[in-house]
Amino acid sequence: MRDEPPVNRLGPRADAVFDGVLAGRADSLHPDDRAEAEAFWAWLGRFQHPGEHAAEPAARRRWPLAAGLAAVLVGAVGAGAWLSTRDVSAPAPRGAEYAADRAERRVLRLNDGSVVTLGGASRVALAYTPAERRIRLTEGEALFNVAHDSRRPFIVEVAHGEIRAVGTAFDVRVAPHQAAVTVVSGVVRIALRGPSVDGARGDTVVKSARKGEQVRFGMLNDGGESVGFISQTKEANVDQATAWTRGVLVFRGEPLAQVVATVNRYTHDTVVVTDPRNAALPIYGVIDQGDTSALRELVHDPRMISISKARAGGLSGQRPAPR
Repeated sequence: MRDEPPVNRLGPRADAVFDGVLAGRADSLHPDDRAEAEAFWAWLGRFQHPGEHAAEPAARRRWPLAAGLAAVLVGAVGAGAWLSTRDVSAPAPRGAEYAADRAERRVLRLNDGSVVTLGGASRVALAYTPAERRIRLTEGEALFNVAHDSRRPFIVEVAHGEIRAVGTAFDVRVAPHQAAVTVVSGVVRIALRGPSVDGARGDTVVKSARKGEQVRFGMLNDGGESVGFISQTKEANVDQATAWTRGVLVFRGEPLAQVVATVNRYTHDTVVVTDPRNAALPIYGVIDQGDTSALRELVHDPRMISISKARAGGLSGQRPAPR
């Protein structure tokens, strides 16, 4: 049986305490409040393999917070426990492709000792050569734990650039026009490829990022023209950035449209924003992967979204039977 989550003793202080912890301001909190919040987060982080306990009744206790227009929720791992995890030993031949389906995490153990964890609805293509280890992330999110080999750099390629490492760990999340890189350990070099008139690769802008830093890069629409951008490095909470590998989705003010797209990657249900005018609503909170109903608690009006349940024996969250 799983341990019960810590008892919430914060009372009316919960809003401010958890908002401070999630915003990286834990040091400014009272030591007792900080310890209470960190105990809960540590309990949450113990659930490394949610699929192993799918048959157990999941204890759930919600920790409501508030932040502006958005409601804030902290939930214990529960409804996402059915999420499957597949471990695949990949020989890494040139051109090999691997994908994780919706509502799935997939672990690739490559023949050089590197490990790639794919998030839901994610896809990579491998192109290993004697000179380099290259992987193209075409959609979704992946955590790369790179085996050290100074003679063969490890390169993750995305639509508008690439991330280069030797032996380190970093998370990459791609969206239609940009990518976000969070460094878990070591150092990476990020290269933004600029567009040129004839569509070929243009000038390259390079930036380095270290453990605990995040960089975003990609393309912006500027007066009808596509312009490349690469952000300044900023401090990142590594535990939050990689929480998806533990069956949890953390939102820190992302617009509702982006949140819905993320949630949909981890469930067979489909969530839709009912009114486009609400697409930019900032969302704050932590929910279980696969728990689409919990998303309703993160918006001030549950009618802002609709949920189409998957047809799988009439049960939400159950994967459809194979044909």
